Amino acid sequence: MDQPFDASVYVRAPIINIANGVTLANALVAACPEAAPENVGKACTKLKAAAEAGQKALTARRRENGALTEEDSRVLDREADGSFGALRMRLVAYSMLPAERFPGARRAGELVKELFGDDGLAFLTAEYSVQNTVMASIVEHIQEANLQGEIDALAGPEFLQQIGNVLPRYDTMVRDKLQKEVTATSNLAAVVRAIQFAIVSYATKVAGMADEDDPATIEAVRKALRPLDAHREGAARRAQGGAKVDTTSGAPAVPAVPPATEAGAEGAGEPSAPV
Repeated sequence: MDQPFDASVYVRAPIINIANGVTLANALVAACPEAAPENVGKACTKLKAAAEAGQKALTARRRENGALTEEDSRVLDREADGSFGALRMRLVAYSMLPAERFPGARRAGELVKELFGDDGLAFLTAEYSVQNTVMASIVEHIQEANLQGEIDALAGPEFLQQIGNVLPRYDTMVRDKLQKEVTATSNLAAVVRAIQFAIVSYATKVAGMADEDDPATIEAVRKALRPLDAHREGAARRAQGGAKVDTTSGAPAVPAVPPATEAGAEGAGEPSAPV
């Protein structure tokens, strides 16, 4: 005997991100019954519009983080890497001279240790924000310890001049990237919320088509909402296998919102978005 139809499961919004939310919404639209009542048709139209808005938001996000911007960041990163690497190599090279003939060799070795520590240039392989912090701390130490004169005498003034040029630009790049990331994530979360509300509004209206005395209507409803069931089943399987971070969507998954009322469904275009 078939399980009784439980409409209550469709008043809970699915946990989605922008990418799989658009996919789920489009699947539900495609499965919409042909002879659906007017209220279902309107909800389906709104769901389709929410999916289209989500697709446009995702496309815009990828365009903002496009190849040109990322290439510019990589070029600046390589310049910063080379600048700090060159200073260290210059001091290391000087420290290799015979100390009895070149008294500055011993001091050059001390400066290598003082500025770069045991990890050397490992910080240059860290993410942009971490590298920016370490580079700034090195420059700050040079200033506070009044080391510029010594370094200029041992390595030449060009090295600190170059670092003084590249570091402010690198810091601006990192701040811009972080600000764009926060803004874009917040914006995408709002779009995801709108998709969630549209899905709940549509699903509850479709579920309302079910008549427990008419098995054909229940079968039609189950068929129409099968994409939503499949999404939840897939999420459950992934949860059992261990949670994974989705790196393809451009935004983190948004937790399910509380059950939507009719009024809440109508106001889905202005949901509150988590950061």
